[in-house]
Amino acid sequence: MSFKRGVLTPLETLAQSIAGIAPSATPGMLIPIVFGFAGNGTWLAYLLATIGMLFTAQCINVFASRQACHGSLYTFVSQGLGAKAGIYTGWAMLFAYIFCGAVCVTEFALFAISLTHDFLHLSVNGYLMMLASTLITGYIAIKNIKLSASLMLWLELLSISLILLVVVIALGKQDTAMDLQQLKLSTVNFENVRMGLTLAIFGFVAFESAASLGFEAADPLKSVPRALLMSVMLSGGFFVFVSYVMVFCLRGQVPGLAQCSTPLLALSSLIGMPVLGHFIDAGIMLSFFAAGLANLNAAARMLHKMSEDGFFHRIFSDTHKTNQTPHNAAALASTISLLIALTLAALGCPLLEIVGWLGTLATFGFIFAYVLTSISAAKLLHSIKQLTTGKMLSIVSSVAVLLASLIGSLYPAPPPPYNLLPFIFVVYMAVAAVCTHWRFKTS
Repeated sequence: MSFKRGVLTPLETLAQSIAGIAPSATPGMLIPIVFGFAGNGTWLAYLLATIGMLFTAQCINVFASRQACHGSLYTFVSQGLGAKAGIYTGWAMLFAYIFCGAVCVTEFALFAISLTHDFLHLSVNGYLMMLASTLITGYIAIKNIKLSASLMLWLELLSISLILLVVVIALGKQDTAMDLQQLKLSTVNFENVRMGLTLAIFGFVAFESAASLGFEAADPLKSVPRALLMSVMLSGGFFVFVSYVMVFCLRGQVPGLAQCSTPLLALSSLIGMPVLGHFIDAGIMLSFFAAGLANLNAAARMLHKMSEDGFFHRIFSDTHKTNQTPHNAAALASTISLLIALTLAALGCPLLEIVGWLGTLATFGFIFAYVLTSISAAKLLHSIKQLTTGKMLSIVSSVAVLLASLIGSLYPAPPPPYNLLPFIFVVYMAVAAVCTHWRFKTS
């Protein structure tokens, strides 16, 4: 039994990538941290990150515009750099999607605890919230890919609309829309922007997840490449605008933006509509639900493809007889994500710190895969004699921005335990390399 062919409209295909990025989560979670490094250059850091990710999207589209598949970057890198490089990419992407899934489960629980306390004055169990989120996303992912896409689209649109409403009202209450301190990059230097760029790029990871819907998207050779580019452009424009307004409107407030744990609530209070801040938090909670669903959809299809190729048990290459979804692969991926989140929470780790640790680990997997895909694009285009100067510049720019982001996360050395996280990813990839070597040796 195969996947349902061509059931997703271009808008639903775009929803997969948008939900993977989870743009509505960035204003409340990442922008304050980026501001802590980049200051008045926060908007510039997001603009540069957007440009860099557009170069990466163009590299992925070298393959997505030529072949429809559900193996995503795993399949693409195999075409350009060979089977072994493709397998390493597949391992890295599985790592990234599953850890991102654990982040979304944790974030959902974190916001659910906060909202039920603020609105209902009740205390809910974080473990139960994690379990509920996993069971519901797992059910939807297994039940119907079209339902998944539609739900992700509407949840993210709701959250983004509320944020834009508050941001536009806040900007309208200023005497002018021109913040000269930001536009002139007052007190900003290159190092500020470089550090901010590293974190800004983190906000785009998983944009490529629509590439896993090659079989299920209608007219995939057009709709998937458009989804990748449009998700980056729309999210990037949203990030640049919202970060500019937040820095402008919250300047001089106590606590400042860099220290504010609820910046959107602070912005809502500033315009005299604090209740909107709570609704936005509810929207962000649902956005993490949608992001978890997007990562699960992509992880299940990656696992399905790798199982077809003999790297996992064949049971994970099965599709549901009625729903035509990779049900066993989805069940395994969601279970692993839940166990990671529950284990760290049971060890007494604060939920917010779990998000930071797992999100950083996932990003290493994404960057590894993006770099290999960019190099693979150069190899493929060269082999078919289509590697023009413009395309080469795009590929070099993609790799340069990604490596700058990676270096920025490693140097200067971050505080513990973040300084240990790169070694966890290296050990994981070393084990994956051994498994890959054994697989090729025995085949």
